[in-house]
Amino acid sequence: MHPSAIRVCLVEDSSLVRLRLAGMLRDLWDVERVFEAATVAEARRLLPTAKPHLVVVDMRLPDGDGLEVVAAAKRLTPQPAVVVLTSYGYDQLRATCLEAGADQFLDKRTEFDRLPAIVADLCAHHDPRAGAPP
Repeated sequence: MHPSAIRVCLVEDSSLVRLRLAGMLRDLWDVERVFEAATVAEARRLLPTAKPHLVVVDMRLPDGDGLEVVAAAKRLTPQPAVVVLTSYGYDQLRATCLEAGADQFLDKRTEFDRLPAIVADLCAHHDPRAGAPP
């Protein structure tokens, strides 16, 4: 494992997308562990114990929306980086998510493959002695 490896919490209701994302993330040398949740409720239970450095969250979930997960993640200490990955890449939604605390907003249809580069950048700036990236 890389000395600055990170933990990722993946919140996605589509099992196919979750499987693809989890596989993509697990293949990265810098990722220590990928935790998975399919709902807002599962994410809320998982976040405090997983202590992720990065949260990747879909916008539309069966029991709520990704903004609830963004808020829950940003209440953690230390705060993880948050990436919203959604099929609804509207400018207004992008602005809303960034204002709510998301660090990145990616459109699944056009920016899906940017996620590994974002994780690599996060790892490059991650201090392994700290609980989460700066």
